[in-house]
Amino acid sequence: MKFSSHEDIEAPAQVVFAALCDHEHFQRTVQQRGVEMRRVDDRPEVGPGMAWEIDFKFRGRARKLRCSVTEVQAPERLCLFNESNGLTGDVVISVMTLAPNRSRLLVSVEMKPKNLSARLLLQSMRFAKGSLDRKFKSRLRDWAAKICGPAQVSSA
Repeated sequence: MKFSSHEDIEAPAQVVFAALCDHEHFQRTVQQRGVEMRRVDDRPEVGPGMAWEIDFKFRGRARKLRCSVTEVQAPERLCLFNESNGLTGDVVISVMTLAPNRSRLLVSVEMKPKNLSARLLLQSMRFAKGSLDRKFKSRLRDWAAKICGPAQVSSA
């Protein structure tokens, strides 16, 4: 199952990419939502090999996820690999320069099942794909607004 969306942001690509790489901010944000996130590497700079273990509740059950950075091409591309007991996923985040002070943020998430229960979970998600797409786009818009302000974000 794949989700993708994009937002146009009134900020230079370097600023958007720097916000993407501010992992401490992401960690604080998800912890406010009740998600526990632990860094499991000791890399000082952003790059392949950075990894986190994430504990959260989904559909009333405790879940564990391991997220690792697989590719960094600053200031254009950031790729992540996610793995849990039943699912794997690839996240590709691209930043395109549209003008000196305007960028387009493209985010794509693809999930693949590893077992039968994960297949059933993805099948139920397919039935709700429309509402999940709207939530995905809304969260991306909210995050983009935090970078540059809500009046400067537009879905193209």
